[in-house]
Amino acid sequence: MAYAQTQFDSFHNTILFGYESSKELRERREALLCDLKNNISADAPAYETFYQGSYALDTGVTPLDGNPDMDIGIIFDCAPEDYSDPLKLKKFVRDALVRHNRTVDIRRPCVTVTYYRDNVATHHIDMAVYSINGNNQTNIAWCRESTPLEEREWVVSEARELTKKITDRFDGTDRSQFRRAVRALKRWRDEHIGHKNTPSIGLTVAAHKWFSPRYDATDGKARDLIAIRDLIQQMLNNWGGRLTVNLPVAPYSDLFERMSDKQMTSFKTSLEALRDGLNEAEQQPDTHEACKILRKQFGEDFPVPEKVDTTKQTSAGLSVSGRSA
Repeated sequence: MAYAQTQFDSFHNTILFGYESSKELRERREALLCDLKNNISADAPAYETFYQGSYALDTGVTPLDGNPDMDIGIIFDCAPEDYSDPLKLKKFVRDALVRHNRTVDIRRPCVTVTYYRDNVATHHIDMAVYSINGNNQTNIAWCRESTPLEEREWVVSEARELTKKITDRFDGTDRSQFRRAVRALKRWRDEHIGHKNTPSIGLTVAAHKWFSPRYDATDGKARDLIAIRDLIQQMLNNWGGRLTVNLPVAPYSDLFERMSDKQMTSFKTSLEALRDGLNEAEQQPDTHEACKILRKQFGEDFPVPEKVDTTKQTSAGLSVSGRSA
């Protein structure tokens, strides 16, 4: 059997996007927060910021289009009823950040700052605007500038609680394997799913719900191939007419609800192909051949070693980590 763990590790190191190691994005982040502090209107309430999304979860993947992003939350010290028109707070943020070297757009879930080089977007930072309701829940400002006043709304969205819940699900080597599996799934999605209705957070929460760490029972080494394969099987086992993955925090919405029935059917077919490919790779006696199969699923960044270096004895024993929560 070929588990290709060395190649999975190499693949992960290639595709991971480490925000703290990205000097340019880190500098942009600091500049934005500084501009927000210095330029925001005196009429705006006090605020605090926090990191959310893949940045906070440490599950970022280098995008195939070369345009990485970062998500920042801005919690204003006010209640939703203090600003019945949430667009007003989003305009405070937008107006504080407008400068010549970037575009700043108010989108429905956030204020997006995009940077360009030679008229090509190089990276962007999404800044979500929140208030806090009487139940101490964060509410996100949900509207564009073009949204009619009566349709602008505050929507309960517990982003900080989601980060904590996902991060606390595993620890130690289990958490590391969880993050590798999530990154691998994200890159697989980018390679095989041709629309945006299969969001990264949907895959991440599916992993939070159904992922189990896998290690070799003999030497204790990680077996990412088995862990990812078993996760996919769990997703397929829990398929009804559709795959439903609800947020584990308010508003508890289905993260795949925007997928059409046709997209959902295609998604299932692709997941089955991934599962079958992982099974086929595991059964290969030679790592070279296994990695050729895995590359078809995960893309050109998945390494295929020279054939002469790949045939090694492996253990068939596997165990589920007892450290998982």
